[in-house]
Amino acid sequence: MNNKTLQTVDNLFKGIVWLVVGIILNTAIQLFATAGSQGLALSFGFPAKGRLATVLMVGITIIFMAMTVSIMLWAIRRVSPNVGLHPFQVQKLKWVGYGFASIIVGSMVINAVRVLVTGQVSEPENQRMLEQMAQQEGYGLIFILVLAVIVAPLVEELIFRGIILNYFFKNGWWWTNVFLSAGLFGLYHVYTGFNLFDFLQYSLMGLILAIVYKKTRQIQYAMALHFVNNSFSMLVLVLTMVLH
Repeated sequence: MNNKTLQTVDNLFKGIVWLVVGIILNTAIQLFATAGSQGLALSFGFPAKGRLATVLMVGITIIFMAMTVSIMLWAIRRVSPNVGLHPFQVQKLKWVGYGFASIIVGSMVINAVRVLVTGQVSEPENQRMLEQMAQQEGYGLIFILVLAVIVAPLVEELIFRGIILNYFFKNGWWWTNVFLSAGLFGLYHVYTGFNLFDFLQYSLMGLILAIVYKKTRQIQYAMALHFVNNSFSMLVLVLTMVLH
């Protein structure tokens, strides 16, 4: 094998390692935030899901998220030194708008096909789990809001766009790592219960996020789109809870 091929194989191996590390760290954020905050609150004689536990949960989440973001950025910069959270450029913000509109329209099309094929209107299993946690109000709702609006846009983008688009087939066909990013992002969000339409919906989102990153060449625009999409979903969730 020539040097270029060896470098590609080496990057693939390292990319797989960092992808696994990122997923483990992302899971650890959720586990330590809930178990740690509830355990500490109980040890001080306070309710497991009371105000102290909620404050501790937010603090632990932010600390572990900051650690994860630092580790993932370090890993990405090993192959792409210029990757980072740079100031936004007004002319590139249009991609956030294009992306959000594409996600909305694409989701409507997928849901329409779902109804035609299955005769049912249903939410993705991952979304239902989030809604069940949010129904706990207080602790559960704040935990979901922090995860969806803060953690996911930062951490998931560094994992599924940052790692994949910089370590996997970076110099190959433009769409290769875009489709890979979309597929893995979709699988990650349906692993608790695979459903084809749920997979397509999350993969569509992953596809659009990857395109936004590659078009702007800066990961903060994909993060911004992820933030806008999740904030919209959380707003709908909260309004639904209030109205009911």
